[in-house]
Amino acid sequence: MSISFKLRSHLKNNSFEEGQLLKDHLENVTKIALETNELHGIKGLDDVIRIICMTHDFGKASNYFQDYLRGKEYSKYKNHGEISAYLAYYLLPEEWKLIGYMCVRKHHGNLEPGIEMFSCDEKDIVEIAKSIEINKDEVERIYNCDLTDFFQKIKTESFLNEPRSLYRKVKSKGMDLSSILYLQYLWSLLLTADKTQLIRGTSYQNYTNLNEKQVKNYKEQIRNQFLTNNPLVKNTRLFQIKNLIYDEVISNISKLDLDKDHFLSINVPTGTGKTLAVFGASFHLAERLIEKGIKPSIIYCLPYTSIIDQNHAVLTDLLEFNDIEPTSDYLLKQHYLTEISYFNSQENKEYLNYDARFCVENWQSTIITTTFIQLFNTIYKTGINDIGHRFHKLAGSIIILDEIQEIPPKYHKVIEATFKILGEQFNTYFITVTATKPLFLIGKELVTSNKQYFTELNRIKIENYSDKCISLSEFSSIVKEDIIKNPNKSFLIVLNTIKSALEVYNSLADLDREVIYLSTEILPIVRLQLIKYIREHKDNKFVLVSTQLIEAGVDIDFDIVYRDFAPIASINQTAGRANRNSLRDMGVVKLFRICRDNGKEYSNIYPNELIDITKKILNNKNCIYENELYAINNEFFNLVNERKSDDESNDILANLTRLNFKYARELFKLIEPELYKEDIIVDYDEKVMEAISTIKNKNASYLDIYNSWIRLNNYKVSVPKDDLSKIQYDVVMDGVKLVSRVYYDEKTGIRRL
Repeated sequence: MSISFKLRSHLKNNSFEEGQLLKDHLENVTKIALETNELHGIKGLDDVIRIICMTHDFGKASNYFQDYLRGKEYSKYKNHGEISAYLAYYLLPEEWKLIGYMCVRKHHGNLEPGIEMFSCDEKDIVEIAKSIEINKDEVERIYNCDLTDFFQKIKTESFLNEPRSLYRKVKSKGMDLSSILYLQYLWSLLLTADKTQLIRGTSYQNYTNLNEKQVKNYKEQIRNQFLTNNPLVKNTRLFQIKNLIYDEVISNISKLDLDKDHFLSINVPTGTGKTLAVFGASFHLAERLIEKGIKPSIIYCLPYTSIIDQNHAVLTDLLEFNDIEPTSDYLLKQHYLTEISYFNSQENKEYLNYDARFCVENWQSTIITTTFIQLFNTIYKTGINDIGHRFHKLAGSIIILDEIQEIPPKYHKVIEATFKILGEQFNTYFITVTATKPLFLIGKELVTSNKQYFTELNRIKIENYSDKCISLSEFSSIVKEDIIKNPNKSFLIVLNTIKSALEVYNSLADLDREVIYLSTEILPIVRLQLIKYIREHKDNKFVLVSTQLIEAGVDIDFDIVYRDFAPIASINQTAGRANRNSLRDMGVVKLFRICRDNGKEYSNIYPNELIDITKKILNNKNCIYENELYAINNEFFNLVNERKSDDESNDILANLTRLNFKYARELFKLIEPELYKEDIIVDYDEKVMEAISTIKNKNASYLDIYNSWIRLNNYKVSVPKDDLSKIQYDVVMDGVKLVSRVYYDEKTGIRRL
């Protein structure tokens, strides 16, 4: 007997008759999920994926839901998530029943396991089941199976209680971490496929034309340009080392055992070309994975937005050099200052509004540049729909963790446990990049000669004056005198707090030199402009006073660096801004220990144990040369490893495996919220009021409003709440405090009354 399919899943143009058939929606969602899983190279999950995706909208087969689509009176019986979850539970093998039930039950909304997720109004479920049973012929055609037994079971109390009983059993003993990650993966596949089917109709497919020669050719162009400007560099050891490092990295990628070598490292001195080396490594690794049947994403993660923009610009230039148009489906940048736009060059189509936002936040691109926060939120903000839908992108991917030392040691254990499973079971590869390698994510070192390079280079010396604590005014006087004595030297002064940096800046403002101040009270848009200005005017003998936001990854170079006391890893990173390119005499880093008037050290912003370890190591070391830093860094991280506490990692793991996702999310905080501060917006240029007007405009598009909020982030700074009484502002929207540009100092930021 042949029947025509009539059940709909969605309207089209508000028309039921034009709406998508339920059969087509379920089959297309399943196809997209299976193709996406194949992209990641995950084996053995096809049947599970097929059941989860085919059942997720089963409840829409009820006449109550069909009437809802027709615009008839609302009924609580139109709800489809619960009964769909029961069908998934019924059809899935025993080991996947609970996971499949949760995925389907919460394919709308957040995934918060609890008794309420496994409870239902039995009368409501039975009523919905009866309504679906009326359409049994069409439903069985969709599923290509006899559902008589299911329709009988769904009306029994014992079957309806099975998922709840299984949940209690699993929760009491805990679900292993591997199963938690499979839950996130399958939920992510379902969410991605469900939304993608409606947005674009087909699965996103990574580009497969990446190859290491593209990086090598680009590197040669950069090399030749550099030699043209600096011909004497060719014979320097640093120049030779850069080439040796790149070649060694590529050679070792060629030798990897892809079944075993999931953790890789590039641990080399600052300024030795590690950025291009890791691009070459990831592109070459991508080539090898493609041969293996995996079509990888490259997810480049950095701690700070300023260096993300810097790296994204290099990637853009690299692709364009190789005649590849870096459209957003090829190269994507995502962080809190990035406006949403998405153009798919394969379709020659620009996506708008929610569709564009989803494609960006779902990382529908081959190369993604983003922050540590976005990466770790994807993993540890477990159960949040708006984040969890991209979890699947971690599978079959190459994840680059640049400046890995910035991850707090208290999270090392939980990250290593998670990454181990992602590597072994989800085809994920990790490359850590740093000049200061912690004892964390230890894997195969791609630069096996790195110790030799660390000990050969001797571009800087650290003069240690931290044996005693001095006042900020004493420190300022020392710095000022040194600047006056060295008019042909550039200076970088890095302080630990905004107030101390500002005080030092003010003490130097009367010098006959270009003195620049950087802190988080300078608008983000201005900070980026200043960093760009410094990089483009390298011959100017700047004096830059900054907080530690400048220390990691920013490609700037100074003759003399002053640093308030900090952990050794931070000191090393700051030292990487001195004589970075070895084009001048030996750079000098001068380390001091500065105290407040009450005797407390400004370094107390760092964990006490890190400061104590640093003091112990540096005790009686008056002068440290760059070729000694490798050994000192290893000593530091060995002591950190001995003393670090795993308590927070253990708490996160315990809450994850006990399905307490809400508590696990609250425990993982890469950046602690500054509850004592409040955000204010500065009316810096015409774009601010344009953004506010757009937000207030009821006729503006979703994307215009969303991007207007993003745009305002570029003009936002956080100030202590206690200072609000000293700042002139107007409340222009709910929760938005606007400061006139009159009350913003171009050089130092927010003015206090």
